[in-house]
Amino acid sequence: MDRRYFLHTAGSAALIAATGRLAAQTLAHNPFTLGVASGSPALDGFVLWTRLMPAVVGEPLPNAAIEVRWELASDEAFQRIVQSGAALALPDAAHSVHVEVAGLAPGPARYWYRFRVADAISTVGRTRTLPAPQSTERLRLALASCQNYEHGYFGAYRHLAQEDLDCVLLVGGYMHEYGVSPNRVRQHNSRTCTTLDAYRARYALYKSDPDLQLAHAAFPWVMTWDDHEVANDYANDRAEADRGATF
Repeated sequence: MDRRYFLHTAGSAALIAATGRLAAQTLAHNPFTLGVASGSPALDGFVLWTRLMPAVVGEPLPNAAIEVRWELASDEAFQRIVQSGAALALPDAAHSVHVEVAGLAPGPARYWYRFRVADAISTVGRTRTLPAPQSTERLRLALASCQNYEHGYFGAYRHLAQEDLDCVLLVGGYMHEYGVSPNRVRQHNSRTCTTLDAYRARYALYKSDPDLQLAHAAFPWVMTWDDHEVANDYANDRAEADRGATF
């Protein structure tokens, strides 16, 4: 956690009773339409993620910190709660939540997790820690890259979610910043992304895909970035418009 985020979170925590809970009470809809995810698995933990969304795409959530409760269990029915707590979904972070869980045993144990805001409960995700270095257990990975919303549906993720895997490794190209292209299977939601709000809306579009949500909820992911998470062929030495044709 960087210093600025820590200070911002600490300041927001002091206002949670007056601000976060008030905001949560005004959410008369399911804010978990982007699903849940886990990632960065370690020997003793992982990161849990969700992002709160408004009832109508394009409308803002309350400009306030929102308290998000989370639970981690060793069974899918949540009869054996291992850890639980609360996090703040902050407006400056687009009301996303990153919970860093630690203190767990190394794999092969699996865990189930969920989030709650007021009476709304997220879908249930499944995750795991990494096996101990001396473990002889086989590690099963799936490799993914370069997904483009306009190039087709993400049916491969629906099949992947049914596999017996330990982790998904994505080597970049989680989203594409391009504008709308004609005659595609489905369309991006804006012109080429050049602002923070546009990038956040584009990520939300990709995250809204139900098959991608299934794969995120089924396994922890290990992520790296690709140029399209910033701009195609970015190098910080010349404008994107001077780089010639792009694929």
